[in-house]
Amino acid sequence: ARAAGLWTPHLPVSFGGLGLGALGMALVSQELGVSGLASLALNCMAPDEGNMHLLLDAGTSEQQERYLRPLADGEIRSCFAMTEPEVSGSDPQGLLTRAVPEGDGWVIDGHKWFTSGARGAAFAVVVAMTDPGEERPHRRYSLFLVDATTPGFEVVRDIGVMGSHAPGGHPEVRLTSVRVPAGAMLGGRGEGFVLSQRRLGMGRIGHAMRWIGMAQRALDLATARSLDREMFGRRLSEHQAT
Repeated sequence: ARAAGLWTPHLPVSFGGLGLGALGMALVSQELGVSGLASLALNCMAPDEGNMHLLLDAGTSEQQERYLRPLADGEIRSCFAMTEPEVSGSDPQGLLTRAVPEGDGWVIDGHKWFTSGARGAAFAVVVAMTDPGEERPHRRYSLFLVDATTPGFEVVRDIGVMGSHAPGGHPEVRLTSVRVPAGAMLGGRGEGFVLSQRRLGMGRIGHAMRWIGMAQRALDLATARSLDREMFGRRLSEHQAT
């Protein structure tokens, strides 16, 4: 992919990419849907692709050099820790993970699962409540960059799912008194919900287009089979049921 000039098509040229927007990535994602390895080969596999967009959109220059640059170079993987088992996954405003200010940093406690890519990830983007008293629910949450080696960050187990099994699985994760510095906050305080939705918006387009590509491949395989296979003296395509 690097040799062909197709590496990280979603990132700007300054990070080694092609600078494609939503429409360009939709078309690329559709083509990549024909193989479970294709997105990985181009370094635009979820959740890394979404985290790269997030860091590009909200990260400081220091955060971009520490986290985005090695992600863009394919040296590390990452994960996005939002979904929780105790609350509805479709309503992120009910998340229970808390980040409490302490000294010159934060202490995070929470329970996550379906954290795609967590096993083997170098860091996680964690959604945590920082302002429980805020009247506007969507302003109660902030994002934090948490290194996987931080004490208290634990990948508990893999969660079995139907469908794609990308590198790192979809594990359950616990955060127990995880201490991070003030500079670990990604974006502004209270912007976690808005930034997460912005990140997930592009991700939903990519996933949908990859599934369209996968469906097209399945149709192509089935069509070729129906034209090639003979039964009872006729090709499958000539039988009424087919």
